Amino acid sequence: MNKIGLGVAATFTAEPLGDALRFWLAELDVEGDAEEDIAFAPYDQVFPSLLDSGSVLGRAGAAVVLVRAEDLVAGDLMAEQDGLDEVEAVATDLAAALRTSARASGTPHVLVVCPPSPEHGSPEAHARLASGLARAFEGDRAVSVLTSAEPYEPEPEAVHDAFADRTGNVPYTDRYFAALAAAAVRRLHAMTTPRPKVVAVDCDGTLWDGVVGEDGPDGVVIGPERMEIWRELARQVAAGRLLCLCSKNEEKDVREVFARHPELPVGLDDVAAMRVGWEAKSQALRSLAAELDLGLDSFVFLDDSPVECAEVRAGCPEVLTLRLPAGAAEAAAFLRHCWPLDLAAVTEADRERTRRYQEERQREQARDEMSLADFFATLDLRVTITPAGSEHEARAAQLAERTNQFNLSGARRLDGDEKFVVDVRDRFGDYGVVGLTDVRTEGDTLRAGAFLLSCRALGRGVEHRMLAHLGALALERGLARVALAFRATERNRPARDFLAALPARVEPYGEEAAWYVLDAADAAAVVHVPGPAEERAAGPAGTVGTVRAAETAAPAGWAAVERIATRLTGADAILDAMRAARPVTEVAGASPVEATVMRMWAELLDVAPASVSDGFFQLGGHSLRLVQFMARVRAEFGVELPFDTLYTTSFTVAEVAKAIEERQLADTDDEELAGLLDELAGLSDEEIDALLDSGNG
Repeated sequence: MNKIGLGVAATFTAEPLGDALRFWLAELDVEGDAEEDIAFAPYDQVFPSLLDSGSVLGRAGAAVVLVRAEDLVAGDLMAEQDGLDEVEAVATDLAAALRTSARASGTPHVLVVCPPSPEHGSPEAHARLASGLARAFEGDRAVSVLTSAEPYEPEPEAVHDAFADRTGNVPYTDRYFAALAAAAVRRLHAMTTPRPKVVAVDCDGTLWDGVVGEDGPDGVVIGPERMEIWRELARQVAAGRLLCLCSKNEEKDVREVFARHPELPVGLDDVAAMRVGWEAKSQALRSLAAELDLGLDSFVFLDDSPVECAEVRAGCPEVLTLRLPAGAAEAAAFLRHCWPLDLAAVTEADRERTRRYQEERQREQARDEMSLADFFATLDLRVTITPAGSEHEARAAQLAERTNQFNLSGARRLDGDEKFVVDVRDRFGDYGVVGLTDVRTEGDTLRAGAFLLSCRALGRGVEHRMLAHLGALALERGLARVALAFRATERNRPARDFLAALPARVEPYGEEAAWYVLDAADAAAVVHVPGPAEERAAGPAGTVGTVRAAETAAPAGWAAVERIATRLTGADAILDAMRAARPVTEVAGASPVEATVMRMWAELLDVAPASVSDGFFQLGGHSLRLVQFMARVRAEFGVELPFDTLYTTSFTVAEVAKAIEERQLADTDDEELAGLLDELAGLSDEEIDALLDSGNG
């Protein structure tokens, strides 16, 4: 059974999305072939496609599902309370089907709740369906819900195509299909591509207009457009990104700007770390990475200066460095279309990230002020290990996806019979859920297929308490042994060091994996003893540690970021780029109407016409493409072509151009005749006689 790249199902005719989806895959350098392309489910077969593992959705690497409330509930009911209640029931059933499909396939699903038609739809039914589904998948990492095509949404009059909807159940214009495709691919990209964890920003020319060192804290300007940049940074902080300042300035001047502008949506309390001084910005970023204990490939750096951006790209090639446009409005628009800043799902742990990094800085300061043994003795570490519930599902999936350094088996998917989550706090604050074990019982052994801990809690003895918990659990259940699955990866050296210190025997399995097996009593007795390894990790007081590898791999496909954020910012720009990718052969002597028809066919058909004698169906045309072409003719020329004119073997560029011109002429004659009749109807008998006399004369 062939695999496909992207499966699409809709409650209406959605095939016009195909060209725009392929454009985006090419733009992002996602290559496809005969077996990895875009496939559409049969018309209005959303539920069967979601529930059948052999459907295009079940065989796809990712799925896009598009629905309208009016297609799911009878239109004559939607204006009544019973109909609105039915919309909510359908939302519940659809959410269940989406979960079934996403879990069975293990692939990301994007659900788009599309706008209702002006003629038959109900705005209230649409709102209920959209809000119900958005609530159902809030924070879900497998299914993401879009309730609009933002930020690509065109003006309302450019959304619907009543003619194409009536003719072939194609409800939207080319512009809106382009917007839907862009929004859906952007969300899929956010769900499948590792995201930067840190946003580092310049100050002068980025956060404000002016140079604070020259103009003074009162002389810089933060106008409405600059305020949009601040609001975007506030959204990033709220979603769990760490915000850093990286500026060549005097730190007291930068702090004074914040103090003079209490209305800013981001304050210094929201800044995880800053490097404001006169060192090279590449060095400043390396220092920030060391302070935050993150890899440079976790950073995105924003600056308006081409010189500074070039210096950072040369000195820190791992950092995603983006040059903002100089104008405030253009810079704000750039950030709205900056795909690396998107986050598909946000957990509570994400929202608390800045606070936890600030607490970690307090821990580091305390550790520098005393011996390591005294530090651990006064840390008041509290570790709570409990069975994972539904409320932990999103965080557990996030931990499995992101944790690399202390992930014993490198597991990304959890398939044990029981899962336990680890919540940690100390006298400085709450770490949240930072650890996870995934276990099953085999004979007299409790086997942990997944045993992982976030790096922010590593080296404090939490991992030892996790193992002791499994040992105690095994003893409680009358089991003799605890086994930990291990597979070496490029990044899990801390996990190897932990296992090497245990009283365990190694039982290899497979080519590169092994079980580390302990007697249950030995596992239950494991305790943390601070030693030289922790001393080396801490480093001498006041020093900056080395930059480590990030928990996420370097983002793939970021080469197109600046091009997308500056060029492909709306449906019209996307359509223009799609047209440029499929050039039309210029034919000498072709009339303007023939040239326009050739352009339309080049955009719609598998093969672009090379002459005015080429036929629509010979170039790969079919009934759906015909409906799209008729809709474009109606929009471009203001005429409707009848089907009997088009379903002929002589349907060539020249013939259809002739039919358009004849229709335009007939419509013009009809309008002129109607105008003359209206004019005559308004004349008196004397005025008509005078006109006749003048005509006879």
